[in-house]
Amino acid sequence: MAKSFSASVGQWASQSEARVQAVYRRSVELLSEEMTRTRGNGGRMPYLTGNLARSLLASTESMPKTSEVLSAGSNVGAVTATLRLDQVIFLGFQAVYARRTNNGFVGADSLGRVYNQAGAYFIEGAISEWPAIVAKAASELQSSVESRNA
Repeated sequence: MAKSFSASVGQWASQSEARVQAVYRRSVELLSEEMTRTRGNGGRMPYLTGNLARSLLASTESMPKTSEVLSAGSNVGAVTATLRLDQVIFLGFQAVYARRTNNGFVGADSLGRVYNQAGAYFIEGAISEWPAIVAKAASELQSSVESRNA
């Protein structure tokens, strides 16, 4: 069974709510980085133009919607900067082909184009790394604080 976020942050971070909140924010940032890490950089996301990776959006209200017109870039950093521990965060891709690229697709689309595309599973791959991501975020923040205090 997966550990809860609060059980994963570690002893150092759990000593104050501010530390846990900082780990939560950094963990979401690292998760988004893992979701968009390209195959050429050791990740799962295919890279052609970079539009798919740049289409990742964050929201505390609802899952971001797909769109034919992509925003200028990801807003994950801006949303996580004000993220509170009691808020749920939604990460979603704007690119309409994100689901097909992640899950794979065999068959004809609505325009009659035929695909036989294997899934890249960049979302599931990133999610499977969540415990390690939380541990990394806690370690980064602890090292940062300890180096300032040294």
